[in-house]
Amino acid sequence: MQHKLTNSKVLKLALASAGALLFLAPSLGANALSNSQQDGSENRDSFLVAQGNCPTRRSTVDRTFETPNYYVTICSGDSRNSLGYYVGAAKDGSGGITVPLTRRSGDRYIAANGNTIYAVTPYELRVSQNGRTILNERILAASGDDTVSARGCRNRESTFVTAETASYVISICGGDLPGSYVGESKNGNGRIRLPLQSYGRDRFAAVNGDTRYVLTRNELRVTQNGQTILRETVRNWN
Repeated sequence: MQHKLTNSKVLKLALASAGALLFLAPSLGANALSNSQQDGSENRDSFLVAQGNCPTRRSTVDRTFETPNYYVTICSGDSRNSLGYYVGAAKDGSGGITVPLTRRSGDRYIAANGNTIYAVTPYELRVSQNGRTILNERILAASGDDTVSARGCRNRESTFVTAETASYVISICGGDLPGSYVGESKNGNGRIRLPLQSYGRDRFAAVNGDTRYVLTRNELRVTQNGQTILRETVRNWN
């Protein structure tokens, strides 16, 4: 029993240390946030927390994201870095980091701090180190979103279903009845909107030429000329 307790304590300490390293190891090109910028109070709106985080007066807030444990701000570019900046802060106030963006691609923002890569989209925050994912958290809230990109369905449309797989978020949209299939890649690199060909209880199908998309409560399956080219389990269904 004592041995098990000791292992549990060691594991907890290791996890805590890993979490701290994510945002407290700035290298060349990255600046640690000051204490005044590390206010992690969960009672404050993430956009308000982000207002003072951009590194210079010429750099302003473009987007903000909130995960269960972090706030992320995307700041506009300035004379030092035209692409802008990624600013991450832990909600518990344990630390933060400011890193120049290396790429903007649609709704995907990427920054590099040595061998650590930060990638944020309206759906997830993913941090990898040496090619290995060390953090992956779902986005709880975002500001500055384009309405279609953030919600899938357009203004004044009804959202009948929102489903999530490992790689995609799918929305079933329409008016009084379901009418459209909207599939969005989590990495921000792709989006498709198609009229529904058919729908039934927890099953929706759309066709784009030789490609057929079928969404059920259990899986997303994409076929091309009758051959399955994608099959992913549905993780969330709302």
